[in-house]
Amino acid sequence: MTHKTLLPIFSILLIVFVLSPSNGQADDRAQALAAYQAGQYKEAMQIWLPMAEKGDANAQYNMGILYRNGQGVEQNDRQALVWFTQAAQQGLLDAQYNTGLMYMEGRGVASSKLDAFKWWELAASKGHAESQHNLAVMYAYGVATGVDTKKALELWRLAAAQGHQGARQALFRTYTEGLFGMKADPEQARQWKD
Repeated sequence: MTHKTLLPIFSILLIVFVLSPSNGQADDRAQALAAYQAGQYKEAMQIWLPMAEKGDANAQYNMGILYRNGQGVEQNDRQALVWFTQAAQQGLLDAQYNTGLMYMEGRGVASSKLDAFKWWELAASKGHAESQHNLAVMYAYGVATGVDTKKALELWRLAAAQGHQGARQALFRTYTEGLFGMKADPEQARQWKD
């Protein structure tokens, strides 16, 4: 099974500007993001930590990134999972994806394909392309669920429609090679070729 590691941090951290409740907090978010982008991880952490402790899902997610990557703090997968899970429970899709990834890889917790499935299913149902792709792989190969190629193809199509390259490649191969009990269909394959 192939799956990505953490999503590109730079693009994910841009979520810190969404729905800022006050100008002061928006200033803090901008300052933390600037510090992070400048490689000043401890400074970013000092801004995000109090926000995360007060329940800010974006700050919790960013703390998870810092701990997962050992940026400004000692690398600690268990602590990363704690922060990702708190943000995931508040509905942050990237946090749900990364919580699933931590469970799949057994990082900070015993590996659990069922827990990975649960978190990816939650994010996929809300349109998260990477989660849709990973869930499709699980359905295609029967990982933590029975084989369901119809569901796998549906999820790959949803992710591919968002431009997910892994999903597009999976569909291309499926229709080129006639995988998962499908007949080879060159016309369908062309639709998904890069």
